[in-house]
Order: sequence, then structure tokens, then C-alpha cells
Amino acid sequence: MTTPGSPALLEIRGLTKRFGATLALDHVDLTVAAGQIHALVGENGAGKSTLIKILAGVHAQDAGEIRLLGEPVAAQVGHLPISFVHQDLGLVDELSVGENVALVAGFPRRRGLIDWPCVWQRAREIYAGMGVEPPDARAPVGTLPAAGKAVLGIVRALSRQARVVVLDEPTAALPEPDALHLFDILRRLRAAGCGVIYVTHRLGELFGLADRVTVLRDGRRIRTATMSEIGPEELVQDMLGRAVEMLHQHHAPATASARHTGLQVSGLHCAGVGPVDFRVETGEIVGLVGLRGAGQERIGRAVFGAVPVQGGELRLEGVVLPPGDGIADRIARGIALLPADRPLESVLTGLSVQENLLPHPVIGGGGVWLFGAPGRERARAAAILQQLDVRPRDPALLIDWLSGGNQQKVFVARWLQSKARLYVMEEPTAGIDIGAKLAIHRLLGSVAEAGAAILVISSDFDEVASLCDRALVVGRGRILGELRGAALTVDNLVARASLGSRHAPAPVAAGEVRHG
Repeated sequence: MTTPGSPALLEIRGLTKRFGATLALDHVDLTVAAGQIHALVGENGAGKSTLIKILAGVHAQDAGEIRLLGEPVAAQVGHLPISFVHQDLGLVDELSVGENVALVAGFPRRRGLIDWPCVWQRAREIYAGMGVEPPDARAPVGTLPAAGKAVLGIVRALSRQARVVVLDEPTAALPEPDALHLFDILRRLRAAGCGVIYVTHRLGELFGLADRVTVLRDGRRIRTATMSEIGPEELVQDMLGRAVEMLHQHHAPATASARHTGLQVSGLHCAGVGPVDFRVETGEIVGLVGLRGAGQERIGRAVFGAVPVQGGELRLEGVVLPPGDGIADRIARGIALLPADRPLESVLTGLSVQENLLPHPVIGGGGVWLFGAPGRERARAAAILQQLDVRPRDPALLIDWLSGGNQQKVFVARWLQSKARLYVMEEPTAGIDIGAKLAIHRLLGSVAEAGAAILVISSDFDEVASLCDRALVVGRGRILGELRGAALTVDNLVARASLGSRHAPAPVAAGEVRHG
């Protein structure tokens, strides 16, 4: 820890940044001591990402001062000894795991040439130091699942010596066991005298992990406090500027007579998965949940046509889906997929918010002549941004300038415009603040009430427990059990997914339906 009278490790004073008419940061102060985990929280668009990008040298501040160990640093601060794990991990899919680590840590050389055995070994050692099972260091990063890429982003950031480590939503794509490994690493960094800036929307993570917290709202610092001085409700109120109902509320279920089977999966086999049997009724939100690598992602993508079906039958509202269907065929039949990998599979980088929101007029519910009515499309985009409280609300703004959470709102809205009959939603609120999460949950609830079937693919047990009518727990490519009603709790989901992934079966919860 910093000794009395010594300068703080990192000091930010009066940091200010504008993007056109938008004041992203308004004279923000932040102090991080050595040996301290300092949480930075706020709604999407509060200014967290802008502050981090200034520290990374992506943006230059318009005003304010940054000091490291008491010494002022230049306005463009890309050279600071700070490691970053951004929401956009910046990985190169075509390169191997080891090469991606070496891009940050440096390529070791022997006799003037790259020492490739050392590259592979160093990557394995960093994974081992985190307590995480390493992937093949020679494997292309593009072959890793979303959670595997998130772990690699953390490994790469921790591969170089730094006085400050900044983590922006590091657990958004991580199941509980991997998140606990990360927390252990952060505690070791703190004990070694590093300063940590930890950005998350999962406020429960902060209690027992962070030492201090700073709350931003609309670009201003609202509060800085030690974690012992503040509770979850106060944090949420500071973030939103108002009290909010913290209780989980499910959507109003459709009456039994109004429901019928939307999706029927019978004997499904695909890569590493099967046989799988389940159904999703119209007007229902069903969670397909499990630990990382359990197989729930491949099931959802097989339904969407992105993973080849090797056996079994899929029906949508009673009509058999041809096994040879591709993605375009499934979209045309009324199936939509919101992918978990936002930067790779959702963002149309370099295009405006409006173009990302309404990329295809026919899928968006319009006609081919919508391109001939730019004013009408602009008004439609503005109304959607207003409804979802996307900040900033300028449809002409580049999508790249929005925070990750506000981008996610745009992509959820993009697919909801398609009026699909079945929505497959992968991690729909990953990296989303609590206010936006509640808004998206309400929106999905209203879509279900209107008669759509929704399949939520997730490793976030809290989200599944709060959003879904039923949860199907996946392990080793099979459905292990079904939880509904009073049995659909975080504790039961954790127990079923964790214990059910071992050779011994998990105990059956009251109200649980056993599969397999």
C-alpha cells in the first residue's frame, strides 16, 4: 500500500473530454493507490470507457491532468506503464494464442530469430499462473469460444510488467469458476503493490474484492467511497440518479390456451452435442444455461443454422426445418440470433448507429424502397434509440463511438425489428449496466407476451434466474435437467451446472424435471 506522505500511484484531476456537442467527461477526479483495487462503475455512457481510452492513449483529454507517482504525464499517454483488458479485446483471430500473447509481451529471440518454443511455453506458463487450463498455444484464436477469448485477453494484459492494470468488464463472458480464478489473480496483483482499476456492471462482484469505488453519471463523478461505506442499493441509486426496484420480475405469461410449441428439438446431434430434446413455447422465455464449454452455444447456433446438424429434427411451429439450411434460410423462416461476440459478429464498424440498427430494410420489417426514404428511416432509428435510452441518441454518430453497453442495445433492437418467431439470444445483457439490463429484460418480456418464442443462451446464472420462465441446464453436450418456478434459483443453477458436469449426478431440486 502507499505509505503516508507518498504520492498516489495514479492521480487524475479535472479530466474533461468532448465529442462534438457531447460532454463525455466533465472534470472527473480519480485516485488509485498502490496495492488497491479501485472499482469504477456507472451506466453505459457514463464516461467509464472514455476515461479508460484516455489512459490508453486512444483519445487525448481536452482538459485536466494525469500524474503517475506524482509526476505529470503528457496529454497523449499511450506510453504509460498500464495494462488494459478492454471490452473489445483486440485479439487477432488469425494468429495463435501464443502469438497474441507475444504481441503484448514481446517475441523472445534466440540468435536473432524468434524463439517459437519459448513463445508457446510462456503462454502456457501465464495461463498456469492464473490457475486456468491453457488451450493449445499454437491454436488460432478464432477457434476459441467467446469465454476463451475473454480469458486470453486477461492473460495477455497480465503478460507485461505494469504499475496499473485496468480491466473493463473482464467477467462479462466468464462463468463463475473462471471469474473466481480472475479474482484470485487480482488479489495477488494487489498484494504485489499494483493498482487495479476494475470496471464492471456486476455490482455484487465488488463487495469482498474492491477497496474503493468511484461512481460516474453523465460524465461526472458522483461519489468516491470505500466499499465498507456503501451498499448495493446506494450504488445503483448513484448510478441511475433515482431509486430502482431491485426485485426480479418475470413477464406476464401467456395463458395456456394462447400458447403452442414454437421450437421443438428432437434428438439433435451436432459437434460435441447430443442427443438433445427440448421445446420452447410461444410466449415463453427459456434459458439454455451451463458452464463455459458445456455445449449450450453450439445448440443455439445449430438452431440458427450456423453449426451443421448431424442428426435429429428441428421444427418451428410444427414445420420441419431442413437440416441443410444455412443462416439466410433460417432468418427467412423467422429465426434470429443475437451473437455473444459483439465486436466480431455484430458491429458494422465505420458505419453509423442508424446503419447498424437498420442494416437491411426487409429484415427490419420495411420494404426495398425504404432506402428511398432516408428521412423516414432516420426518424424510425431516432424513435428506437429514444425507447431504449441509447446514449448518445444521435443516429448519425459512428457506432464505434458508443460504449459497449449502448452498442448492445442497438444490436438487440436490430433483431427485434425483424419480427421473428424465434429469437436465440446469446448473453443478451453482457456488459450492460443495471438500468439497461432491466430495460432489455422488459423489452424481451413484451416480445414474448406478443407471442414470440425466446431462447436465451447464457452462462450468467443470475440473468437466467431473473429473466426466464424455465431453464435447461447443459453439461457435456447434454441437457441435465430443467428448473422452473420456485426451483429456478441461482443456487440451484450453480449446483446443477457444477455438480452435473462431474461424473456424480447433481441432487434433484424441488420442482426440477430431470433430463437424460
